Amino acid sequence: MYAIVPQKAFKGNFVLTVGKGEDAQTVEAEKQFDYKRQLVVSNLCGETDDKGHYEIKNGPFDDCGGIDEPTWFSFDPENKHILYLAQDEGSKPIRVLDLKNQRIYSNTQFSIERPRTITWTLGKDGIRDTMIIASDRGGDRDVNNWYLVRDRSKPVHEAFNVTPQPLMEGKNCNGSAIHPVNGELYYNSFALGDVFRFDYRNAWDPDRKVFDYTKREKLFSIQDVNWEFNMVIHPTGRYAYIVVVNKHYIMRTDYDNVRKKFGVPYLFCGSVGNAAWEDGTGDKARLNTPYQGVFVKNKKYVENNNEDEYDFYFTDRMNHCIRILSPEGSVTTFAGRGSSALNSNPYGYVNGALREKARFDRPSALAYDEETETFYIGDWMNHRIRKIALEEGDETSEEVNN
Repeated sequence: MYAIVPQKAFKGNFVLTVGKGEDAQTVEAEKQFDYKRQLVVSNLCGETDDKGHYEIKNGPFDDCGGIDEPTWFSFDPENKHILYLAQDEGSKPIRVLDLKNQRIYSNTQFSIERPRTITWTLGKDGIRDTMIIASDRGGDRDVNNWYLVRDRSKPVHEAFNVTPQPLMEGKNCNGSAIHPVNGELYYNSFALGDVFRFDYRNAWDPDRKVFDYTKREKLFSIQDVNWEFNMVIHPTGRYAYIVVVNKHYIMRTDYDNVRKKFGVPYLFCGSVGNAAWEDGTGDKARLNTPYQGVFVKNKKYVENNNEDEYDFYFTDRMNHCIRILSPEGSVTTFAGRGSSALNSNPYGYVNGALREKARFDRPSALAYDEETETFYIGDWMNHRIRKIALEEGDETSEEVNN
């Protein structure tokens, strides 16, 4: 026997009535109905009109206009309900999503040219008062990493609405990351495919009141020039993934605890220059413009006492989906590319079940809230922030397709 369950009816009693009036017979199931909620894709904020037009404004999530070029997410490590969003292309402010109060703001005091990634310095007793933003600029002497110091006199959503200061200079930085254990800064140069290590804590010049850029150290180069990539470091600091955006693969570089630096990277999944969509292991998998990734603890790995407890979830932009990379190099598709009966396109705007229904259009930014087990996705061409979480009973199957 099948029953249609009303929205939000996650628990209750099954009561079956057959017949009417005096002849009716009623029976109640001995066990209570307990619906197992599923992970679904829904909309957090952002909207467009029927022609795809939108305005950009601050305000509540249900009236904030469209989201312009959502590129990179980062949670405030001291205020977990504050999510920062960088917007690539041009000079745009950093957006601030207040998840507790359901509002979005803009840091209006500054704009940084092509902000690509956001990372955080380490501090004593868990205090992280400095944000670092990588900036993709074309000059050898242009600032490629800015730092912003938290203003604790302001409300939390305005704490980094301050004037940025130069940290490092160089050409075409696609991304930077702070090592979670030793606190050193690692960043890249798109122009030459270089990766640099910079211990900024020992590079301050008190006379000139600037950081001494010459104290940076080049670690290695990947492949060739004009390789667009970012680095995401494992929570333990033992290794990092190098996500090569425009060549469609991911490398791994292991951290040498003796030398205190990352070693020469090696291909971990995907195939250099071969863009496609295919789940598989290592070089048998195919990616198409992977972008931001986050490490997510896998409960089964923890229960089994695996050496590595984390999977790596990442946006696969031009495949219009979210993928999972296991510690063994296996790539699977987690969400997106659904609603096959709708049309043959893998992209669009559809909420609902992860693989059966949901569609994205060039998802780029990705964040994960471990406490609520919620993913946040910057859906570039849909101009929305989507989320993946357990269904709440009010998700819609809204569809917008090209």
